[in-house]
Amino acid sequence: MKQSIRHFWALVCVGLFLNACTQPQVLSHQILHKDKDLVFSLKEAREISRERLLEYLEAYPVIFIGDFHQSDTLHVFTADIIRQLGQNYRLHLANEWFTPADNTLLKAFVTNNISEESFLEQIAWEKNIGFEYKSFKPIYQALKEAKGEMYGINLSKDERKKISLQERAQMNASEISFYEGLDLNVSVHQQMLAPFLSHCHALLEGESEAQCLKRMYRVQVAWDKKMGMESAHLARTILKSDKDKLIVFVGALHLESGLGANMRFARLSTKPFVTILPQNNPNIRVGSADFAYFISQDQP
Repeated sequence: MKQSIRHFWALVCVGLFLNACTQPQVLSHQILHKDKDLVFSLKEAREISRERLLEYLEAYPVIFIGDFHQSDTLHVFTADIIRQLGQNYRLHLANEWFTPADNTLLKAFVTNNISEESFLEQIAWEKNIGFEYKSFKPIYQALKEAKGEMYGINLSKDERKKISLQERAQMNASEISFYEGLDLNVSVHQQMLAPFLSHCHALLEGESEAQCLKRMYRVQVAWDKKMGMESAHLARTILKSDKDKLIVFVGALHLESGLGANMRFARLSTKPFVTILPQNNPNIRVGSADFAYFISQDQP
């Protein structure tokens, strides 16, 4: 009888073990103070002060900050980081909204050599970006106060179109090299984006749903690669001393779990970097970032 009982419990344990292996649990930190904005350190597994966060950031030459494009609260938070770091460092802000071709205009803007009105007109903010400029203004104002620089790191609309439609004959040599070098085989990245790329919203003539989803994913990877590549180039060329810092400000999904632009950056640069992601869900997944800024009221 005792031997049968031992066999029974042995089978139960094996069953529980196999079930745990086949159904892994997603681990997450739970925010307890949901009624206030706060910074959560995934390194320490606890809430930390803004001052503590800034102490951490001093150790890193490259800082990736994820954006919720419609979050005024997050933009004020980002502006505060720029303002605080700008007291002791030369800041260089790489922004998803712009391309490298915009760099001359961006320099004129942050050095006040052109007016805000002229900048918005020349950059075609409403057409090319679309989100409310006033929401992002605190970031650019803080950068101006810090006498920082700003750079574009994204693909142009024409480049994205060529990649989306695989118009290889229309590409120049540099664009062909970029296109052929796209790594579309990072399986965990595919899994992460699957819920966001599960439906095609604009089928092309003669295109299947599967072809459309592949096209959408191809462009997403191209965005990540371009922003990672340009950020690595900036890190190599402008981080000339320990008094220089590069802040890369892009959409949060481009940085989630270290699988987007920050992963592409890591393939090209050995510069130490840190990632801060915004959150409005009180459950923060382990491994999603180094630090999370929990926004209690805002919606992304």
